[in-house]
Amino acid sequence: MKNLLIVTKSQYGYHVDPYKFGYYLKNDFRITHLSWDFGLPKIVVPGVRTKYLARKGNKLIRWYRFLKKINMEIGSGNYDLVFLVYFPGCTFLRWQNPQQTFNLDIRTATDTDKALINLVKDKLLKWEAVRFPHLSILSHGLANKLGFTKYHFLPLGGEKFCSGNKSFNHANLLYVGTLENRNLLVFIRGLYRYMSDNKLVKPPITLTIIGDGPGNERTEIEDYIQSHGLENVIRTTGYVHNDQLSGYFEEATIGISYVPITPYYTHQPPTKTYEYLLSGLPVLATATVENAKIITDISGELIQDDEASVARGLEKLIQRLNEFDSEKIRRVCNDYSWQYIARNNLAPYLESLLLSHRISYQVG
Repeated sequence: MKNLLIVTKSQYGYHVDPYKFGYYLKNDFRITHLSWDFGLPKIVVPGVRTKYLARKGNKLIRWYRFLKKINMEIGSGNYDLVFLVYFPGCTFLRWQNPQQTFNLDIRTATDTDKALINLVKDKLLKWEAVRFPHLSILSHGLANKLGFTKYHFLPLGGEKFCSGNKSFNHANLLYVGTLENRNLLVFIRGLYRYMSDNKLVKPPITLTIIGDGPGNERTEIEDYIQSHGLENVIRTTGYVHNDQLSGYFEEATIGISYVPITPYYTHQPPTKTYEYLLSGLPVLATATVENAKIITDISGELIQDDEASVARGLEKLIQRLNEFDSEKIRRVCNDYSWQYIARNNLAPYLESLLLSHRISYQVG
């Protein structure tokens, strides 16, 4: 069994993609996951060894300590392959370990609301990425945006949180995801507009918001809920780990994939969209390029990212709620479960890298 090191800045278990990759490949590789310790509850998965580094010191010192820790781990761990989820400065590891087989994985472009910062950081990302011979990326659109032509397509996926056929008698809306830079208040105001315009319309409607943000996003949402008398309609839970979401998906009948339609989000496939679909939920989704690829009349409605469009989209979706079929919805993206991607995409790809490295070593 080969030794695989997965490196992320996010604490183990809190960046879904690499967490799921390791979870579903732990019987094929001896996996070690190295990350920061953000002081969050530790996630334990039998078969995955975790190592952490405390976040002490200022940003520059932390960055130096993180690189040093990874470099020491690579030097002492006898790893056949290192799977790096991109972070600024990772090229240093490639320079220090020229004989090591690396794959650099890109899960996102820079997504701040400042165009100049996005431009500069994306240029740095590209400059660093081309120094790695093996690169994986989650969408062709993002690869084109960043200017990559040679890469392995490693798509985003989702977990199936419920497998039964839904009874669509109630409009139980579910939003799962970060609140950072998502402008979710726009969606909530659109929901309030829909409710104001359809006071006598059935079925009853509720919204559960699962997630948090680093700023005041959740507080602002809760203030709006209170000031508009929506306590019996909207509930917020804060962060809930991916492995504890099943009950919420069982209750839900509509998934909300509200992402602002911006240059830095439009090519970013939202995990939540796949999770809703795989769980048999119709989805109300903003019309980003990636959402538009998978949301059809069979699986939901596409909207723009403004209040009026939210209200119209809710009205259309709820009017035909009883027309949806959970099994037909799931078939839209059966190939996008984390299990399928890990075992049928990532595992063969990693094996091909190891084979290529062995051949190169023998020839050299």
